Amino acid sequence: MRKKWSKLHLTLRIGIILLIVGISPLLIVLGLNELGVIDAGNAVGPGILAMLTFYPSIILIIIGSVLTFIRNRKAKISL
Repeated sequence: MRKKWSKLHLTLRIGIILLIVGISPLLIVLGLNELGVIDAGNAVGPGILAMLTFYPSIILIIIGSVLTFIRNRKAKISL
């Protein structure tokens, strides 16, 4: 796992981490609410966090994927 993670470009890693950190609180609150563990009511805080982090993380993931693809392609050509 560590080898695959280190092969990814830095922007891709940041985008994945931002997506996980931004959306996981909302998903946890909604999941616990559906299971009946808590009564979340109005999950405004996690919703705003998810809204503010979703699109920047998607942009970083797209840019990082392209940069990773270019770097891997250059490495294969130089061999």
